[in-house]
Amino acid sequence: MSYFVRALALAGVFTVTAAAASAQSTGEAPAPMSATVPPKAPTYPVPVKPDFSSMKFLLGTWKCATHSERRGNEASLATITYTMAPDGYFMKSLTKSQKVSYAAVGYTATDWYTYDNDAKRWIDVTVGSSGAYGYSTSMGWQNSYMLWGADSFLPNGDVTSSTGTLMTKISDTKYTTKQAFTTAAGLLNRVTGSCAKQ
Repeated sequence: MSYFVRALALAGVFTVTAAAASAQSTGEAPAPMSATVPPKAPTYPVPVKPDFSSMKFLLGTWKCATHSERRGNEASLATITYTMAPDGYFMKSLTKSQKVSYAAVGYTATDWYTYDNDAKRWIDVTVGSSGAYGYSTSMGWQNSYMLWGADSFLPNGDVTSSTGTLMTKISDTKYTTKQAFTTAAGLLNRVTGSCAKQ
């Protein structure tokens, strides 16, 4: 025990003894010592797993072609494979895009999808090759449409702003995407995509 701690302990004993002596001299009962009882710590149940029933049609492998207005007829081709995480809390997609004429290399990305039951929204967290990252949120399906916001968008190159991505379910084996972005020159560029299940 350090000198400082020992001194505090002795001071505490002296204080209690002095208080008891004072009480005896006045005929009063000594005041009871108060004990601080910490509040009971909360317990947390196992989180409810997301209901992926509306998303399960995505499971499997898809071939996708995306066209950007400013790239003419050249399409960006990708293979996307959706799987469920073993614990049931996430759906995972692995995207592999081929190299295009306007990019030095191809692109690979992994997306993790889950549902935030407190915020009542879907979450998509992305990590891609060459340092790419991002996240977006969605309120879920409205009939055949699901709108993903551009939550983490930052200006990049000559792209100054971006809409979200509107996903349209055509059937269990086909879906389309639409989005748009604005360039530094003030031009609006639309991007459309189509995916078919293999």
